[in-house]
Amino acid sequence: MLGLYKFLIKILFPFFFIFILIRRFSLKEHKVRYKEKLMSSYFNPIKKSNFLIWFHAASVGEVMSVFPIIDKMKDDKRLSFLITTLTKSSSVIVEKKFMKNRNIVHRFLPLDNDKLVETFLKKWKPDLSIFVDSEIWPNFIFSIEKKKIPLVLLNARITKKTFKRWFFFKRFSEKLFGLFSVCMASRDISLSLK
Repeated sequence: MLGLYKFLIKILFPFFFIFILIRRFSLKEHKVRYKEKLMSSYFNPIKKSNFLIWFHAASVGEVMSVFPIIDKMKDDKRLSFLITTLTKSSSVIVEKKFMKNRNIVHRFLPLDNDKLVETFLKKWKPDLSIFVDSEIWPNFIFSIEKKKIPLVLLNARITKKTFKRWFFFKRFSEKLFGLFSVCMASRDISLSLK
């Protein structure tokens, strides 16, 4: 299943590329930084000297949910933070909130393409990865596990409709979700893939 996913991402990459370019020219993407989603040469990591905690959240609501956590840790000089999101509006909120904190940086998450994933992880070298809500990107998750980076799913949630989709690929889903070191659910409702 993972092989099929990787194949589809590779085949569809040119279409994703065109889609993001269209969004850029319709002002839905950052006029320069949209390249962070598409080209490994635009990742521009900060110089790493501290323990790097990477938070990935899709958009505004998800990223705001991690602000209280970062606020409690941001003054610890042993820590640095990378926050990745997918939307232009979320980047504005992160940069406005943490503009005075040199140890906190925002980047757009690159597409879940093997080459981009490997380059991103090699350049940033996070010590801890935290994905928020329902952000499930298989190439990232398998690569993070391969590099032995602890991976947390924070405020995890899934709709019944999405659960049924994942259930259709039961063995792959069990393997994928089993790679998280810790899952913290937003509600105490148990759904089993068994």
